[in-house]
Amino acid sequence: MDSMVRNPDVKQRDAAQAVVVAVSSDAIFDPEVEQVHGATEPLRKGDAFSFMKAIQVVNERLLTLNSDETLLFDVILLSNDSEEKHSRIIASAKHYGLDIGRFCFCNKEDSIESLQSNNVKLFLSTDTNDVCKALQKGVPAALLYRQTDPHHQTEDQLKVVFSGDVIGSSEEMLHGLREQGFTETQLQGFKTAKGSVKEFAVLMGEMRRRFGLEGSPLCTGLMTVWSSRDVCASALKTLRGWGLLVDEAFCLAGAPRSPILNLVRPHILCLDGLYHMEGFTAMS
Repeated sequence: MDSMVRNPDVKQRDAAQAVVVAVSSDAIFDPEVEQVHGATEPLRKGDAFSFMKAIQVVNERLLTLNSDETLLFDVILLSNDSEEKHSRIIASAKHYGLDIGRFCFCNKEDSIESLQSNNVKLFLSTDTNDVCKALQKGVPAALLYRQTDPHHQTEDQLKVVFSGDVIGSSEEMLHGLREQGFTETQLQGFKTAKGSVKEFAVLMGEMRRRFGLEGSPLCTGLMTVWSSRDVCASALKTLRGWGLLVDEAFCLAGAPRSPILNLVRPHILCLDGLYHMEGFTAMS
C-alpha cells in the first residue's frame, strides 16, 4: 500500500492535463553515500539530479509564454525507502528547491500498482531492470541517463532521445527476430515498449511546438542502434505522424551507442525493449 504526500510548497498541477512523470528517488538522491553529518543534513545529489532542474526550466518557459498553460510536467517522486527516511527525502527536495508536487512512498512490490493508479505518463529510473519490469507490465517507462560528471551536467535544456529501433519496427522486422531465435515473450516485450512510448511522444511533440526552432529548452532526438537506415527513416515518419519533429537523429547501424550518448548526454532515454537481452547489451 502506498502513501501519497502532497508538497504544499509547489503549486499542484491538473493531472488530467499535465505530463505526469514518476521519478525514482534513487535517481535524484544518492542512495549509496553515507551521510556523515546525520539525519538532519540534506541527501546528496544523485546521478540524474540535473533532470529535475531541466524540467523546471521547461515548465518556467512554458508559463512565461502562457501563464495559463496546463501542459506542464507534474512530478511524483517514487520512493521504496524505509519510513524513517521519508521526512528526509521531502526535506531534501525542499532544500534543493525541486518542483516535486507529490511524494509516493510504497514497497517495491507495490510500485507498479502505484504508477498505474496515478495516471503516470512515464516512469523514470536509472535502473534498467526497473524500467524493463515496468514496460513488461504495460507501464510507460524510460531510462534516466546517468550524468555523473558534475562539470558536464545539462540543466538549462531537457534532452529526450527516443528509440528508433522500436518506433520504426514492423511486423516483417519482428518476423526476422523470431527467425533469429527470439521467443514470443521477448517479442511481446518489444511490442509493449513501442506501444507505451506513443502517448509520451505525442505529448512531447505538442510541448515542443510551444517553442521556436531556436533556443528551445526542450530538445528531442531519435536513435537507431541495431536497425537499418530504412528503419530509421520509418521511425522519423512515424514520429511526424504523431506530431513530433525531432531536433536530432542518429542512425548507428550496429555501432556502439555510448560515444553518441556521451556526446548528446540525454536526460531521458527511451529503451528499445531488447536493451536488457543478451547480444544487444554489447552494442551499448
